[in-house]
Amino acid sequence: MPGRAAAFYACGRTERLYNYCIGVRKSAVARAREKTCVKGGIRLSEECGMKKNGKIVFVGCDIVDVTADCAVVKGRDIFTENGLIVKIAPTGGDTSGYAVYDAVGLYAMPGLVNAHAHLFGTGAPSKILSGGGAQKLVLKLVRSAFGPAVLKKLVASACAQELNSGVTTLRGLGDFRFSDLAVRDAIKKGKGKAAGLNLLVSGPALTAPGGHGDGTFAVTASTPAEFAALAEQNVRNGVDLVKICITGGVTDAKKKGEPGEVKMTEEQVKAVCDRAHALGKKVAAHVQSPRGVEIAAKCGVDTIEHGAHMSDEAAAALKARGGAVVATYTPAYPYYKLPPEMTKLDDVRVFNSGIVLDGMTECVKDAYAHGITVAMGTDASCPFSTQTGMWREVIYFAKLGGFGTKAALYAATMGGAAAVGQADKTGSLEVGKRADILLLSDDPVSNPETLRTPVAVTAGGRLVAHPKPKRNKKIETVLDGLMKEL
Repeated sequence: MPGRAAAFYACGRTERLYNYCIGVRKSAVARAREKTCVKGGIRLSEECGMKKNGKIVFVGCDIVDVTADCAVVKGRDIFTENGLIVKIAPTGGDTSGYAVYDAVGLYAMPGLVNAHAHLFGTGAPSKILSGGGAQKLVLKLVRSAFGPAVLKKLVASACAQELNSGVTTLRGLGDFRFSDLAVRDAIKKGKGKAAGLNLLVSGPALTAPGGHGDGTFAVTASTPAEFAALAEQNVRNGVDLVKICITGGVTDAKKKGEPGEVKMTEEQVKAVCDRAHALGKKVAAHVQSPRGVEIAAKCGVDTIEHGAHMSDEAAAALKARGGAVVATYTPAYPYYKLPPEMTKLDDVRVFNSGIVLDGMTECVKDAYAHGITVAMGTDASCPFSTQTGMWREVIYFAKLGGFGTKAALYAATMGGAAAVGQADKTGSLEVGKRADILLLSDDPVSNPETLRTPVAVTAGGRLVAHPKPKRNKKIETVLDGLMKEL
């Protein structure tokens, strides 16, 4: 971009440069503000080139205030500088010194928080997660000398797709060989196509032998002391949090009715939580049964991933700790509704997907009833859960769960930010928070599908003026058909 943009600038073609760099629509307002940008000494080719310290003002947008029941605040200018929102004011004020993005007619809302994803896959259906030859082949590859490079590329690509889809805060909960840490560190340095993304990662998950993720994204231990040692090892390696798998899941269930068979003991869970908390890290737990939820809440887990019915006692323990529930409808719904020949899942796993769907809804209802934070995630990398599907999770949450669009938008922003410990940094459009901004062509409350195609994404002040997520057309077609049934 710098070469072409610089050439335009040098030629004095300010209108073409303006539109090229920040993708504004040609309008009287845009043309009127071009001179201001030039007078302020702003080289748009530089300011719009993904620089963290860029000064950009988004002029004339209608803000969707997720902190006020998604009320729409008309005609506002959002000033960003050094990666933060520094001012929000009625439109029409002085914008000198800032690169101007004409957002008249667009809706601005906080960037989405995908609180539960895996970054090693694309969501294309396969039998990799179900054991057998496919899994062995993949493990052979990732454990080879080429494994780290391949994994890093996969994770980096996943992060770029999430960002281009409107996700500005992403939490990876179980990946191979600490490949997620390497990508996170590169992003923090401003490197790669996901620069600006607020990425939090757990490294490999922890579980008991035969537990969820054993043989793929999780490592195993047996005694409480061994679990504590693994938790400490992950923290020493630089993870942002620790992930455990207390119960089994859909992909590893052997019998109908057992998607959440308990795999970790109370003693093992407590050992991980105690060690992680002592080292300043929170613990997220894969849980898909009421007994699993009980163990998680009792023993110190901070976020319950997926979930199932939560007793009053468990809810009280989770709330007292400031914990959260993270729903993940995105893989469970296709698992349950699509034919097995499409998902590569057998009838046991299809049946159990229905149990998981109902359990998640119960868990969210229980959380709301007790005033517990609710967030959402896509569980990306699972079959039919792509790195571009956060917008679907919002709609699934609203319709499958029956919680409505406003609740879904809050869970995808402020709820998510609170769940991952970032509520003071992101989740809403407020002065002092990260400049994590989605510009949309329509009001997401009345038309949540507008989240599918954001006009622009800003993450930590870095502008992606023309987001182009790479979508699998076959998967998208199938999922679009499913959504028509909602």
